[in-house]
Amino acid sequence: MMKRPKRLRPPSARERAALIRVARREAPADVWLSGGVVLNVFTGEWLRAEVAFLGRRIAYVGPEAPRVGPETRLVDVRDRVLVPGYIEPHAHPFQLYHPWTLADYVLGRGTTMLIADNMMLFQLLPLPAWERLMAAFSAHPVKFLWWARTTPQAHDGRLSARYAPEHLAALAVHPFVVQAGELTDFVPLAAGDEAALARLSPFIEAEKRIESHAPGASYETLLRLALAGATADHEAIDGEELLRRLRLGYFAPLRHSSIRPDLPELVRAALEVPAAWTRLMLTTDGATPPALTDGFLDRLIALALEAGAPPAWAYRWATLNVAEYYRLDDAVGAIAPGRLADVNVLASPSEPTPLLTWVEGRPASELRLPEPAWERLVPEARRQKVRPAPLRPDDFLPPGAPGAPQPIVHLHSDVITVLAERPLPVRGDRIDPAALGGTLHLAALVDRDGRWVTAAVMSGLGEGSLAVASTFTASDDVLVLASSPERALEAYRAVVERPGIVWRIGVGAAEEAGFLPLPLFGRLSDLAMPELIERTEAFVRAMRKAGFPHRDPLYMLLFLSSTHLPRVRLTERGLLSVKDGRILSPVRRLSGPAAGGTA
Repeated sequence: MMKRPKRLRPPSARERAALIRVARREAPADVWLSGGVVLNVFTGEWLRAEVAFLGRRIAYVGPEAPRVGPETRLVDVRDRVLVPGYIEPHAHPFQLYHPWTLADYVLGRGTTMLIADNMMLFQLLPLPAWERLMAAFSAHPVKFLWWARTTPQAHDGRLSARYAPEHLAALAVHPFVVQAGELTDFVPLAAGDEAALARLSPFIEAEKRIESHAPGASYETLLRLALAGATADHEAIDGEELLRRLRLGYFAPLRHSSIRPDLPELVRAALEVPAAWTRLMLTTDGATPPALTDGFLDRLIALALEAGAPPAWAYRWATLNVAEYYRLDDAVGAIAPGRLADVNVLASPSEPTPLLTWVEGRPASELRLPEPAWERLVPEARRQKVRPAPLRPDDFLPPGAPGAPQPIVHLHSDVITVLAERPLPVRGDRIDPAALGGTLHLAALVDRDGRWVTAAVMSGLGEGSLAVASTFTASDDVLVLASSPERALEAYRAVVERPGIVWRIGVGAAEEAGFLPLPLFGRLSDLAMPELIERTEAFVRAMRKAGFPHRDPLYMLLFLSSTHLPRVRLTERGLLSVKDGRILSPVRRLSGPAAGGTA
């Protein structure tokens, strides 16, 4: 039987007896929400009802007024609507924000549970340190549960070591872990590779869910992934892809993120198959800070309503369906007897951003807690992790030969690259910097330990003058994008001094510069969400002024070193063709004293 954290365990016999006394009006309620209209997520009805809490749980929902005592908190919710607290089934709590700051922000928008990706922090920390962090995050009013990655998203031997079988076995039985995934390396699984399948076995034996990540997958591939153990997949981008998953028995989170804002189209497709509505969920899928300006799951519910979803179902997709999928519906996902008292008070069904949120029987406004002390839990959190590499400007120039086709990484979308090839001028054994300009820039990945650099020519970034460097990358190395090798070195030196994202971006005579410090592991900000949104919006605006043609340049920084996506990536081995494993341009090994100085 799946183990649960203490907050989500069933009530004891003593607790159940006390709840029954309140329901029988033999004992007073702690809280009485009086006169509201309650969404019954089981039947889809909107019913006027009295709601009584005892401690952390709901003791009564129905037509009768509860017994009150001198300590009973009476809240008049006439002309208000009550719905369950929202549950995010697929959070990536490391998109520059970190889990605690994300939870602080979304609690004000009605989300009371986050089921989150462990990838970034799990890869950066020894297993005992990650277990300490899970325990620390569990103190937040927003309930945290986790899914456990089984493989890394980048070709890197140091990352792969974190995914040892003994680590996966420990996570599979951990009470805070409810799922394995997402399965970005799904090809071996669909091929029936026994070693790949064995990585899932501890989770299947522990009765945990398995989420695949199969963008564009055919019906046959999805069928084979279901045989491998997959129970959900969030990668549908249109009606046909959604139907493939539903017909195979998958649960299907409907995604609306900063790079895949697909929810309206998916909802319209789902409306054609009402029998499948019980298997749908809503997910923000790791939206970056600027995309959270208008909300979180509350915004997705509003978009679903605008697309024609019946209100009761739009709310159910963000509550009960998620709870049922994770086998937690006896504890959360409904305003019903015995469930935790997670309740959003709304002005109307058409306005999903709550006026007030109750978390386990208390107003969320009374539950703000200080952020855990990172230095105490994981002393390495704020330590400098980038070792300066002995780089010169020419090290940012990729190798080249006269007349030979040069591989060019073209950014087709925020995260998808394609390979273009054409001859470029060379100087000695490297590309001539005079070839750069217009739509061509340099891209380089520099080892975080200063031992190597992979350089390439890149197009699709716009036409402005660039000097961007980032320690926010999937491989935990340093990404540099620049319009000249001198500007590349300048930007690199800046983030070696202080990890983060540095930019100097110009169009014509105008230039915008900025810096976002990432003091936690060189990957995460410690800013509160409103300030982080403002700072990241400045970078996005600067990139767009320079002609960046896609939605989210922050995801581009993260994923240029991520080998689970097509088709060309910067890696520790060189410029990699993901599909066939060819190295299109080799890595350059470095030696000698590190370059010093600041930008």
